[in-house]
Amino acid sequence: MMRRLEDYRKVVGDEVIDGIRRRVRKLYGKHILHVNSTYQGGGVAEILNCLVPLMNEVGLDAGWRILHGNPDFFTVTKKFHNALLGEPISFTVL
Repeated sequence: MMRRLEDYRKVVGDEVIDGIRRRVRKLYGKHILHVNSTYQGGGVAEILNCLVPLMNEVGLDAGWRILHGNPDFFTVTKKFHNALLGEPISFTVL
């Protein structure tokens, strides 16, 4: 189900929704591109399915593209992801 920003007003309140609408003005005229490995499946895809339409609704120019890569590429990106979550990682020759 496609949600609109106003659908969240009852949950987060007027101050949050109005604050979002004010703050986005700083980004008008900029293109915001989200990059992910898939359009379906996984937490990031679920978030972007909701987030990108909401961003466009408030006047931002938001898009979403996927990366194509071989298994080694995705092994490296997964290691970066895990490192950002605090996991100690080591890189070796693949």
